[in-house]
Amino acid sequence: MDEERDLLLVAVFTTLTIFLWVFFELVKTSKTSSVSRPLQQVVSPLTSKIDVSVLDELEKRTTMD
Repeated sequence: MDEERDLLLVAVFTTLTIFLWVFFELVKTSKTSSVSRPLQQVVSPLTSKIDVSVLDELEKRTTMD
């Protein structure tokens, strides 16, 4: 009986330690991870605008066989 109780306590404390460790690592990571200023300047959103005039020019092109 005493041995089972000791094993249960070790399992509970180990599980609690693992959960607390993961929680604090997630908190630390969320506070410390950031994108550097030069990288923010380089990365810009893509536009979804299609230049129709370029498509018209492509359709007008002819090939010489």
